[in-house]
Amino acid sequence: MSHVQGHVGFNHNSLDGKEHWKYPETVGNDTMMDDINFNSHTASEYATTRLSSQSRMTGEPFILFEFMKIDESASFEKHKAQGKALTDFSGFAINTDLLSYGGPRNEAVNKNNQAILDKRDKTLGNIKAFVKNLTGQAKRDYTGSIALYMPTDIQINDTMGYNEDTRKIGALLEGWVNNDTELVNLTTMTDPAVLALAGAALGAVPFLPGSALVSSVLGGSVGAMAATEVQKTTGKIMNPNELLRYQNTALRSFSFAWTILPDSAKESESAAGLIKFFRKSAHANRTSSTLVTVPDHVITSFHGGGEREVGMIQLPPCYIESVNVTYNPNNSSFFKQNNAPVEIGLAVTLKEIVPIYADDVERGY
Repeated sequence: MSHVQGHVGFNHNSLDGKEHWKYPETVGNDTMMDDINFNSHTASEYATTRLSSQSRMTGEPFILFEFMKIDESASFEKHKAQGKALTDFSGFAINTDLLSYGGPRNEAVNKNNQAILDKRDKTLGNIKAFVKNLTGQAKRDYTGSIALYMPTDIQINDTMGYNEDTRKIGALLEGWVNNDTELVNLTTMTDPAVLALAGAALGAVPFLPGSALVSSVLGGSVGAMAATEVQKTTGKIMNPNELLRYQNTALRSFSFAWTILPDSAKESESAAGLIKFFRKSAHANRTSSTLVTVPDHVITSFHGGGEREVGMIQLPPCYIESVNVTYNPNNSSFFKQNNAPVEIGLAVTLKEIVPIYADDVERGY
């Protein structure tokens, strides 16, 4: 892998050929922890290394955004390789007898059988090559960084998805096994869940006359009416046995907002440069009339937030979900020297690419 460097500089004509912008000018001047060198073209590996290379103590805490763009030349070569793998795969995969053929049947046709086995091995190799090209990660290149003062109201919200469910049938069978429940009684046999299961079972028996009709009756209004009458008569219902069933971990969004008040022409230039860099990195790149290249990954890190054990939660690789710019939100004023706006409101929302898990939390995310 090639050498990749993260660095907080000032303008896009920096020594490493990357774009580096910051506001205010003083941000990050008292630390060298914003300079890291390691070999990786994978955003997740970059983020992991950045996690252990942060400035814990700095006079002016700041937030650092680093950008990883798809390597277009590597993407083009991989696109060609995928096309070749697809062609080879489709050319051989139709010969299904090659995949099921077990080996030589007798000595008389051993030579021909060996040729078939060789062709089968080539077929399997083409299939593996196709899958490898299809599932591998795209190569990305480091393109630069933006450093901004630490904004207020930074929120990290973890949200897990759960479904409310019931285990009536499981509880019924469990009670029957433990001999504390009568499997057959009016309450259980008229419960909608039990009736629905019975109806589905009947409907699955094709040779039973009228099974579909009986199934719809048991699972429909007649079954519900029976359950209502039993409850009215006995005052009992089947224990719903509710439980919360885990579904997923929701992908999170992270929003940041800054007020930029340039004190010089240099800071005005930096403000314009970092806004353009954010917007450019947020958009897809049109490579042809039929293809676009996806936007950049963003590696976000908080600097000067204390030791990891007591400091701020770090973010995994993200995409830029939105960039909102407001010029002169309070009054219409511009600098006489360059007609740059006196005040700029900037808001950026990021969204993580994949959900995190317990081991990611342990690492600091």
